[in-house]
Amino acid sequence: MRAAVAALALALLLVASGCGSSTAATTSLGLEAAALVPANAPAFVSADANLDSSEWQVIGDLTGGLTDLTKGVDYKRDVHPAVGDELNLAVLGVDNGKPEAIALVHSQDEAKLRALAAKFDHGDEHYTVEQIGGWSVVADSQGSFDAVRNVSSGHSLADTAEFKNAMTQLEPGGLARAYVNGAALQKLPGGLSAVARLAGSPRWLAARLAADSGAVKLEVRAGSPASTPANYRPKLLRDVPSGAIAAVSFKDVNRLLARLAGEPALRKMVREAETSLGLRPADLKALDGEGVLYVAPSAIVPIITLELQPSEPKAAAKALRAVATRAGRTLPVRVERKGAKVLLTNAPAGYNAGGRSLVDDQPFKDALAAADVPAEVQWLAYADVQRLLPILQAIAALQGGGQGQPQPKTPAALDKLGTAVAFGARSGSTSTLKLRLTLR
Repeated sequence: MRAAVAALALALLLVASGCGSSTAATTSLGLEAAALVPANAPAFVSADANLDSSEWQVIGDLTGGLTDLTKGVDYKRDVHPAVGDELNLAVLGVDNGKPEAIALVHSQDEAKLRALAAKFDHGDEHYTVEQIGGWSVVADSQGSFDAVRNVSSGHSLADTAEFKNAMTQLEPGGLARAYVNGAALQKLPGGLSAVARLAGSPRWLAARLAADSGAVKLEVRAGSPASTPANYRPKLLRDVPSGAIAAVSFKDVNRLLARLAGEPALRKMVREAETSLGLRPADLKALDGEGVLYVAPSAIVPIITLELQPSEPKAAAKALRAVATRAGRTLPVRVERKGAKVLLTNAPAGYNAGGRSLVDDQPFKDALAAADVPAEVQWLAYADVQRLLPILQAIAALQGGGQGQPQPKTPAALDKLGTAVAFGARSGSTSTLKLRLTLR
């Protein structure tokens, strides 16, 4: 089964998200199906597909409902009886740049499954269904069916140490879980494989999507990355004023930029960004140390500040003055030195936010606690989405030509979001990325 079947599986997930789904997603989601998947499969995805879950209802409410992605297909009538309560997709390999994939389901109506699969026939791709090991398997080649049928006990994906390790690293529960092995990441095209290398070329990736009445959560784990930034304690967050709309804490951004520039697929993008900011490659070396970027409310124009605590403040200030010169065409900014700290800001000279800090705000503390943010991270981002959106829209308008231009409509889903918290951290041989979006 090639790319079209991957699209089928994605469509089924999206349709489910608009209708509501499962009653009980557990840590065993997908494990039984993985026992029929060859051990060398590059990727595996499993999703709860029952229609009664409050979790999927949260996703559906957030997206506004996606009930007609495929013309003539009704989820309750055509899809759920076809795929049953669990949808599994395994990529068995890549053939001429196209994923060779299979779907495994406990179908309640195989005739409807055959009819649904046939809707995605294209060219020489013809999808059929066979019963293997108590599962309805959908594929477009006899070779794929044989690969599943020939999986022997002890030699399936579920038996591999990396798959088992990846799945146990994920938190319990959830709506969907995914696994990708490291070798497959290296074979991704162009920029995608470059991103995998930037992530340290991990041995595996695992992801989990979950939701409850108050939040949507995404968790991504990377196993044994060769090189990732060290954790640090975000001290500069103490300088972010109380009531800040957004804040991003980071460290040694110069190293990230150097790694980006070292990737052929991303080098052009980095050079264009350097040119637009007025920076030379040599300037980037001075942008080391801990940093924080924040947006704070103000009477007319919000305060936007980049603060660094570099090893060489003088060199960093020189680099940021070049940015200030270029950025001043859109937003007047200036460079300020405060001891060992260097600020690029549009705040007026002598600006004082009142002395209180964002880290003392109870909503900020509650948001980080709910997202399980550890004391030390690789990076951390926080935003009050509803207060940040108008600012982002205003910036987009300035960059798009300003007045007289029609402004894009804000997606309805964004109007339902409260706060966003995301962070990266490393523990032992595993790196973690988590995103938590609260709902209003």
